[in-house]
Amino acid sequence: MKKKILLSAYSCEPNRGSESEVGWCWALSLANQGNEVFVVTRLNQKKNIENFLHFKNLNNLKFIYFDYPNWIIKILKNNNYSYSYLYFFLWQIGIFFKVYNLIKRIKFDYIHHVTFVSIRIPSFLCLYNVPFIFGPLSGGDTVPKNLRKNFTLKEKANESLRDLNNFYIKFSPLINLNFLRSKKIYVNSEHTKKLIPKIYYNKTEVLLAVGYDSNENLKIDKSLNKPFKICFIGNHINIKGLEIIYKIYQNLLIKKFDFTLTMIGDGYQKKNFKDRFIKNKITDKIIFLDPIARINLIKNLSNFDLLLNPALRDSGSMIILEAMSIGLPSAVLDLGGPGIIVDNLCGIKINPINKSENEISEEFSSKIINLSENIDDYKDKSLKCFDQIKKFSWINKLKYIYK
Repeated sequence: MKKKILLSAYSCEPNRGSESEVGWCWALSLANQGNEVFVVTRLNQKKNIENFLHFKNLNNLKFIYFDYPNWIIKILKNNNYSYSYLYFFLWQIGIFFKVYNLIKRIKFDYIHHVTFVSIRIPSFLCLYNVPFIFGPLSGGDTVPKNLRKNFTLKEKANESLRDLNNFYIKFSPLINLNFLRSKKIYVNSEHTKKLIPKIYYNKTEVLLAVGYDSNENLKIDKSLNKPFKICFIGNHINIKGLEIIYKIYQNLLIKKFDFTLTMIGDGYQKKNFKDRFIKNKITDKIIFLDPIARINLIKNLSNFDLLLNPALRDSGSMIILEAMSIGLPSAVLDLGGPGIIVDNLCGIKINPINKSENEISEEFSSKIINLSENIDDYKDKSLKCFDQIKKFSWINKLKYIYK
């Protein structure tokens, strides 16, 4: 039986990646399954959404847009980090009143909060007398303390503040009100589940926020390049494992491995990271590129042999799923979402616990070289990517949640 669902998706936009892609996939997947979906999202995303829907016949997908006036946004927008979360909190208050008449008019089967995926900020939509689904949520995954030493002072402070916020969750009246009022709570990992009081465990389950429905006909018979082509795609910030990437690069040079490393993306650490290679005169095998438009991502990924993604903290990772959809193995740490998505049958996964960055990078380097030298192992991992990605199908995720 098809459902009437009100989706709360602060971030929801096609071809934008990250949280926006998560919100958009929830909306589109639910609508494609024939449900009547109303999505409350930000007004500043309207143009891209309407342009996309102009070419689609989705009468069962409707959007309600809300933002505060620009003068309020300008007052709040002094610091990107604090602005984002403060505005998100205020936006939750605003949409409670925005959808009041809609909820009076339509008998919804569910209200479902999907983005932001953070467990730290409440949704006031749980106060309506409609079954409320909270999540999947993330936030419990933390950077191991021994891997924070190369962080900037600001990054260290942010991680410590994040740890403190996580400790407070169990005692937060507003967050606990959400837990109490939720019919179901979904979290991205066991680490996030530990932030929830045990009294709510009977309605809490682990489920990644990201998903992917790949085209079965997209399978590519991967063959290895020479030199072996490695890529990183994402923000150039320390929680993405920049120090480990740098040390892997050094190790591969020392071992005289025939490879190239292409760093695709942007971020406030990009210049400093790039300058380290220039200063040490080791730029021969590294290429820095600007971010790739999402519409061209799969085409670009197919040029590489390995996706390197040693993120120290990542709740999901759409880029890994997109790589797997074309049979491209990934090299990740056994942390957060990447550690759940990737196993050693379809990629390279390394446990970082109680290991130094030198030890981790050495282990990565050895496994990368071994993979490049064993074409049968490489092709086996590539094929296993197609099996592994089925576990994260949006269709299966929707069936599971709305069963």
